[in-house]
Amino acid sequence: MARKKTAAVTQIVPEGYTYNELRSLLSTTLRSKISVLLRGHPGVGKSSLARELAQEMNLPLIDIRLAQRDPAELCGVYFPCHDRQELKLFPPEWVGQAKERPGFVFLDEINAAVTRLHQAAAYQIVLEHRVGPFDFHPDTVVMGAGNLEEDNAIVSSLSSALCNRFAHFIMRPDVGSWLEWGARNDIDEAILAYIGHVGVSALYENNDEFAFPTPRSWEMASKVYRNAHPDDRKRVVAACIGPSAADHFFTFHKIFGQVDVEGIVNKGQKMDFSKGKNAEPSFIYAAVFAVAAYVCGLPTLVADQAANLVKFLGSAGLDPEYKILFLRQINSRSNALDLLKPIREFQKLAGSLVDIQAKIYQ
Repeated sequence: MARKKTAAVTQIVPEGYTYNELRSLLSTTLRSKISVLLRGHPGVGKSSLARELAQEMNLPLIDIRLAQRDPAELCGVYFPCHDRQELKLFPPEWVGQAKERPGFVFLDEINAAVTRLHQAAAYQIVLEHRVGPFDFHPDTVVMGAGNLEEDNAIVSSLSSALCNRFAHFIMRPDVGSWLEWGARNDIDEAILAYIGHVGVSALYENNDEFAFPTPRSWEMASKVYRNAHPDDRKRVVAACIGPSAADHFFTFHKIFGQVDVEGIVNKGQKMDFSKGKNAEPSFIYAAVFAVAAYVCGLPTLVADQAANLVKFLGSAGLDPEYKILFLRQINSRSNALDLLKPIREFQKLAGSLVDIQAKIYQ
């Protein structure tokens, strides 16, 4: 007898979820008072996500690196109480924070070769939301994070009893999510343009080099790139993401520097992305991010500049995906989009782009 077909369900992604997908999934789980264990490659953004979730939930972040803590720092220390002839537990400071008011307890590096004593402490924190006799505030939430077993990072297996107390999620590198995060967190536009052009292989690649590209190492590279002398930039960036990735990035960076952003924004210089070298995706990405960076760095946007931006968006060969990308960048970092909305030509452009209407133009 043939089996009945079951109703279609949402596909569970085996390789994990993106940063943006996890923001919603983890928030829902934590608000349901269920502890979460998030695993992913080193430097992929697990700690950053914990900080953003704590901020969104309006909870103070209590960051506990298990591998760097002595078990006594997790559970406290017993001292003799001579008056009562008994032992009294003196809890660590973080327990008082989680007890007195709602908090976001983040157990980072939970599977980084921690001992059984560490796991016993984590078990009580995760399962019972307490340490010894000290119960956490009812609205305190607990999230753990660790690296994947296939990575070269030091990883130890967690007990099945502890694993069974978590809801489990895996984070995978995702370019779109990271570009949005990078725009919010002031990552250099040249880096955003490069990763947007090359894709996930530029964002994360655990190669044989000591330094290799990850979302975290690109954030480091952005900081040193801006602070370094031009003659030292390539070397300090290579120290963060590795020599191979640095070579590829600075090859693209030459293209990025060829974009005449002042001519486009201030003089209304026309661009044609439909032919020649300008039609190459690397140049289009460079132009989009370079102009967005210039606009976001302006103290204010005058009417002529706004009109020139509309002209830039109407350039031949600039496909809708690039227009959306440009508007997302300026929308996340400045109020330029508000100045474009009253312009009739921009209204026509926005009307033709359904994606802009749904995600940006409100």
